[in-house]
Amino acid sequence: MSDSLTPEVLNTFRLPIVFTPGAWQRAVLLEQSDHAEKLQIHRLSNVLRTAIETHLTSPQEPYVLFEVVQVKPTDHLGHDPLLQLSLSLLQEPGQPGALLIALAGEHQR
Repeated sequence: MSDSLTPEVLNTFRLPIVFTPGAWQRAVLLEQSDHAEKLQIHRLSNVLRTAIETHLTSPQEPYVLFEVVQVKPTDHLGHDPLLQLSLSLLQEPGQPGALLIALAGEHQR
């Protein structure tokens, strides 16, 4: 993996990471809970760690998919407990670059 830490890959870690509203709500945001703040920080850390680890396995890919445990109320029993997300590099002319975490298949303009 140390071979994948090229200057280009290291530069991507300096970019801001942004979430689409859907990805934020499904992967990080929690409804009211006694420990909501700590749980959200834990979930956010998990999503970011998984995204970066996935990016390191395919550093030249502009778009990678990864999965995290899904945040769902208990009334959604029987659904897949994993949430598929994507990490992509945003590079728009005249705009600063960023890493975008979105729901898999979510189209961005």
